Amino acid sequence: MKSKFKPVFNFIFGPVLSRRLGVSLGVDLMPHKTCSLDCVYCECGKTTHLTIRRKEYTPLDQIRKELDLFLSSHPHLDSITFSGSGEPTLHLGIGEIIKYLKTDYPEYSLSVLTNGTLFHSSEVRDAVAQADRIIASFDAASDSVFRAINRPHPFLDLHEMVEGLAALKKECSNQLWMEIFIVPGHNDDDRELKRIQEVMDIIKPHQIHINSLDRPGTEAWVQPMTQEVFKRIQACMHNVRVVDDAKHATLTDGFTGDLKDIILSTLQRRPCTAADISKITGADVNNINQHLDILLKNGEVVKKKMPRGTFFSRV
Repeated sequence: MKSKFKPVFNFIFGPVLSRRLGVSLGVDLMPHKTCSLDCVYCECGKTTHLTIRRKEYTPLDQIRKELDLFLSSHPHLDSITFSGSGEPTLHLGIGEIIKYLKTDYPEYSLSVLTNGTLFHSSEVRDAVAQADRIIASFDAASDSVFRAINRPHPFLDLHEMVEGLAALKKECSNQLWMEIFIVPGHNDDDRELKRIQEVMDIIKPHQIHINSLDRPGTEAWVQPMTQEVFKRIQACMHNVRVVDDAKHATLTDGFTGDLKDIILSTLQRRPCTAADISKITGADVNNINQHLDILLKNGEVVKKKMPRGTFFSRV
């Protein structure tokens, strides 16, 4: 019997099991690690092209072709999500792709995962206005902590970033969720947490999410948040929740393709355990482990033990 796997695409990936969005098809508009930040916790690794310049980094016609190929069978998806290995709002065509999806595939919910740095520009706010939800990061309310955790492009201004997010919330009729990634020793003290809460009071997002290290990050010294830290966060902030695992999500749609290529394509964008890859591909975990052993021996992937299990990343 022929196994069912998804073909390898250049600009879309998954579907993956998102901890918040369920069954999510990723749309990766950016070349690997082209971003306006170089966050110490990023699961995609160090930023190699730190920039705030917006342009058409990848061809829109090819992105549309891949989406048409995948969506023509009308698979079950809880979200089509702009994410991946770079900052999606840097792409000048993100608004055009969102409009195309809303016109040709209106049955799907659209999400944008963003670092939130570019919304001081009205053009960027207009580009994402039709998305059903925007999930924006905000990890620090003081400049020194912002630069220590997020290592921004030198022309980025934290005050402008806050103003842009507040303007986005006022102008956008859909959901704005804010995500705060806790880096112990940097943004988990009472003073910084209270400052972050003050910023949340200005932005007024629909939801505030607390995230912590789950997969290997860029810097080895970044550690997961402890329960003690979370209790302190609850004391300093209100209406926050921890990003939980998507325990009940399932993947049922699949396409024929080479499992090795699927594994490498997945690991290029995010570290995963063998169980994660099994859920994404529908392949037996023992088969996944056999492929991972070969890839390890060939030096194509590396592994790192984490509290949730052994994670594999593409070299």
